[in-house]
Amino acid sequence: MHPSRRTVTRGLAASLAGLALPAIGAPTALAAPRAVTADPRTARVQAALDALVAWPVVGAVGAFVADGRVVELAAGRRSAAFSAPARPSSVARVASVTKAMTATVAFQEIERGTLRLDSTIGEVLPGLWPGREDVTLGQLLNHTSGMPDAIWVLLRHRALWDLPLEDVQEMVARHYGLRELVEIARQDAWWFEPGTAWGYSNTGYVVAQLMVEAVTGRPLARLIRERVFRPAGMHRSRLEEGTLVRGAEMEDAAVRPGETARFTTLDQSVFAGAAAVIATAGDVVRFYRALMQGRLVSPASVDRMITPVGAAVPAGYGYGIFLVPDPARPGGLLYGHDGGGFGSASLALASRDGERAMAFTFVGRPYWEAGAAEVWERQLAVFRAAVALPGGVGSGRGPAGGLGRGGGGAGRLG
Repeated sequence: MHPSRRTVTRGLAASLAGLALPAIGAPTALAAPRAVTADPRTARVQAALDALVAWPVVGAVGAFVADGRVVELAAGRRSAAFSAPARPSSVARVASVTKAMTATVAFQEIERGTLRLDSTIGEVLPGLWPGREDVTLGQLLNHTSGMPDAIWVLLRHRALWDLPLEDVQEMVARHYGLRELVEIARQDAWWFEPGTAWGYSNTGYVVAQLMVEAVTGRPLARLIRERVFRPAGMHRSRLEEGTLVRGAEMEDAAVRPGETARFTTLDQSVFAGAAAVIATAGDVVRFYRALMQGRLVSPASVDRMITPVGAAVPAGYGYGIFLVPDPARPGGLLYGHDGGGFGSASLALASRDGERAMAFTFVGRPYWEAGAAEVWERQLAVFRAAVALPGGVGSGRGPAGGLGRGGGGAGRLG
C-alpha cells in the first residue's frame, strides 16, 4: 500500500518506531557521564534513556530544559561494533526533525517578501515538474501537495520490514543531487490532487529547498547555518548533504534478530533539506527554544507554522511541525517532530513558550514490527520523563491521539 494513502492517525502516529538495528547479542548499556543538576527529572530521564538502550538499541543521546538551561545526557554506545560510550556531546542524524529547520528558513523568506505560502513551483522553478506548476510552497511544507516521495521509489515500494539490509546499505552509500531526487520521485504517479489530502513526502521538502535556494541564490546548508544554527546557539549542528561527520558520531545501524547492518557510509544527500541535519540532542532543544520564543522568525510566523490548515488538520501538522497533546498539562499541546533515519530515530518537542523542551536520538533501529513496537514503548518513557512537570511524570499511558506506535506496519523514513 502506498504510504501516502494509509490512514494516518493524528500527530506522530506514523513516525516513531521505525527501523530496528540488529545486534549480535544483548550488549549491556554503558552508563554515560551524568549531568549535575538539582532538577529531579534528571535521574528519571537518565533512567529512561538507560532503559531505552537495550537490544536492539545501541545508544542514545537526550536533552531537556531544567530551570531555564539545557541538560544533556547519554546512554549506551556510539556504535554497534565498538565499546566507545555515547556522550552528551555526541552528534547524531536527527532525520526529519530537520523539517522544522527548513521550514523556518522558508518562513524567513516569506517575512522578507521573496516567497509566499501560495508561491507556486511554476513561478519559482519553471519546468521542474511539468503539469504540477500550481503546487504551492505551503502545500509542500504541510504535506498536502500529493507529491510522490523519492525515498519510496528507491525502496522499490517495500516496507522496512521487508527490506534486505544489504540493499539499504547500497542505496544510502551513493550521492544524490536535488534535481535527481525530483526525477526519481517523478517515476511514481502523483498521489492525490493538491490540497485534497495529507501524504508525507520527503521530496516535497527537497522542492521547498530548491525554491528557497532559487530566491536567495545560496545553498540551504549555508542559510541554515547562518540563520538558524548560529542565532540559536547550535554550535555542533550542520545540514550535511554528504558523508562527512565531525566529532563523536552516533553510528546508524539497522537490526533484526541475528542480523545487524552498520551504516558506515551514509550519504545524507538522500534526504537533503528534508532530513539531513546532524546535531546533538542539546542543540535540537536549543533550536526549538529559539523558534518558539520568536528568535528565528516573528511570533506571528511561529503561530502560522504551528497551525494546521485544510487537509493537514486531521494529521495535526502545521508547516514542518506536528502538534502533540501534552501529557503533563491536560488540554495543552506540544510542538515538534520525529525523525526516522535508516538506522536511528529521533523525537523533539517543546511547549509554545519554549520553557519546556526535550529531544532524543537513538541508534539501532529495529527492522521488524514486533521489535519496533517494543522499542516504541521505551521511547514513550523517555518522552514522559522529559516533558513532565517537576512534580511528576504525567499521567496515563501516553499522550492520547498524538504519539502512536510510530511507523506501525510501514516504518516510515524521514
